[in-house]
Amino acid sequence: MLQSFFKSRATYAISAVRAVPVTCANIRAYKTRIQRLYDDGIDLKQQSIEINPVEHTRRCAFYKDVDMWTFYKTTCPNVRTLGDALYEGYVVSEDGPCVGFFQPSNSTESLQWLSYSMVLERSRFIGSHLWTVTRLIPMQSKVAIISSNRPEYLFVEYACYMYGFITVSLYTSYDPATILSVLRRTQTEVLIVDSLERIQSFQNELLENEQIKEILVMDEVICDEKSKIRNIPSIFKTMKKADVRQRPTVDPDNIATFIMTSGTTGEPKIAMLSHENLLATAKGNAIRLERANLTRSVTIRHCSFLPMAHIYERFILLGILLRGTQVVFCPAPEKLVEYFSIVKPTQVSVVPRILNKIYDTVMAEVNKSKVKQFLVQQALRSEESWFLSRYIFRKVKKLFGGEVKAMITGAAPIAPDVMHFFRIALDIPIMEGYGQTESAGAGTSTHPADMSYGTIGSPVATVEIKFIDVPDTNYRSEMNQGEVCIRGPNIFKGYYDDEAKTRETIDEEGWLHTGDVGEWTSNGALRIIDRTKHIFKLNQGKYIAPERLEDVYIRSRWVAQIFIDGISSEATVVAIVIPDEEYVRKNFKSAAVATAFADLCQEEKLKAIILSDLIRLAKEYKFKYYETMSNIYLHDEPFSQKNGLLTVTLKTRRANARKHFQTIIKSLYNVGETATSNV
Repeated sequence: MLQSFFKSRATYAISAVRAVPVTCANIRAYKTRIQRLYDDGIDLKQQSIEINPVEHTRRCAFYKDVDMWTFYKTTCPNVRTLGDALYEGYVVSEDGPCVGFFQPSNSTESLQWLSYSMVLERSRFIGSHLWTVTRLIPMQSKVAIISSNRPEYLFVEYACYMYGFITVSLYTSYDPATILSVLRRTQTEVLIVDSLERIQSFQNELLENEQIKEILVMDEVICDEKSKIRNIPSIFKTMKKADVRQRPTVDPDNIATFIMTSGTTGEPKIAMLSHENLLATAKGNAIRLERANLTRSVTIRHCSFLPMAHIYERFILLGILLRGTQVVFCPAPEKLVEYFSIVKPTQVSVVPRILNKIYDTVMAEVNKSKVKQFLVQQALRSEESWFLSRYIFRKVKKLFGGEVKAMITGAAPIAPDVMHFFRIALDIPIMEGYGQTESAGAGTSTHPADMSYGTIGSPVATVEIKFIDVPDTNYRSEMNQGEVCIRGPNIFKGYYDDEAKTRETIDEEGWLHTGDVGEWTSNGALRIIDRTKHIFKLNQGKYIAPERLEDVYIRSRWVAQIFIDGISSEATVVAIVIPDEEYVRKNFKSAAVATAFADLCQEEKLKAIILSDLIRLAKEYKFKYYETMSNIYLHDEPFSQKNGLLTVTLKTRRANARKHFQTIIKSLYNVGETATSNV
């Protein structure tokens, strides 16, 4: 995801921890302003309430007594299925602008707009075509989409929702073998792509596949009438309003979409989500925004750049359509800042690596000047520095378009100093959210007035949460720790064609077993510790949560990616480290320009420097001796989807990495023999 603009989650070290301390003074001033404008009334000392003392089930304090299975339906009551969303936006916006786009001849110079009624018409044209011409069957036929973010993606997706076809969301990073496999497994009948280049290498296989009835291309291409390949622009040109079919009746519990899981522990599973699942998430999120007086300020413009195949962007887009918001699609992540400057979004949905990238870039420039360092430190520290902050950080605000009123970040933890920086620099509420594909993206989110760090808030209106004990560990529910289990109307319908995995994930009482290990803080907010399947034990019986450690060790400027592991016969952890090549070449004295990176990774001095820095971080964060790195191996090839070590959402495929590096990991414990070498 966003590979052309951002590195993976593990890539970006936070570069200026030493220069930007998190201070109480400016947070007090910031908190005063945010609470005055966006206080939702939550008691920050008791954000969640235990409603079941036996199972220790918790809900947000606001919703401890409501029927969470029906409460959310009072929001946008006329929207019963996803196919109703555009109609709701049409009414709320009074047929205002819906989708913005750039004319090809104008590049990104000026926006053109399609109204909600025009978007509705185009979606219904596509839906009617699929029903009458392609002869798909509502509530049964599947339509796969592979495309970058662009208006036609929205037209197709909501055409399927209106007419009851099941969308199959495929990432643009999938290779041909994976695409063909998913199409076969799901029995997809129509494939929709943004361009012919997308399928050029396996086009013949698609054309010869009798299961595929039609391939629709979003670009205007020349098509043979006898071929399966057609283009969407021709549908708009030839179809008349009289050809538009009435929408079939769609049950809210019908499956709306298949979404691929990230696949950190194996091949991606196919999660089945109903119309009701996604609506419960979107409406529940809307309820939280309304309580915080955020709905009006954020529902003006949205710039869509996160992959539309991912659950995060899907429910964000659904939520903004329900509020009649304007949306512009950014198909080229490397042009994101350029798009922001034109679109001027009022709300931004991001993942931490985006903020890390911007933070690193800003602080790299700041650290070139003692004067700049001083001014930034003062702007972040001083309680009376509001005007100074506005002056110092005006360029940071412009990076996001200059009109952002609120931000939500999710998918991974965000470092406290990065959160502090953007809170002060942008002077807006920044909330963290937690969820997963199987929960339709819903779980918890932070309250705008909560200035703490490292937690992810209380359960949203449609969710209740409990912990269960993690076998063979010290994580116990009675100690407010354990595997996070979620229940509510947003929980998915299971994995397609995989009843065994479904039963492992959803128990008989409807609890989704997330695989995440969490703990409740003293104020009733959730904190994620690690993944249950990633925990391993060392020889003294101590259990290691590697991702928690990696989130700290990645802060080393020398490190681009890191994979921590260990074996049960040893007492400490070791790691595979991919150094940050750019930083190494600038700061390692032995690094000659012509030296191959692979040769640099063999340098004992470089290894010693990096290991020393990792040990420094372990001391700084008060790690136990068994959590402190005892040895590392410098690897020159970054983890990627191509080599099978990253998922499509850029998370480490730990099972693959452990298998790939098992010999090296074992050798790292043989200190007297090979541990001091990368050979």
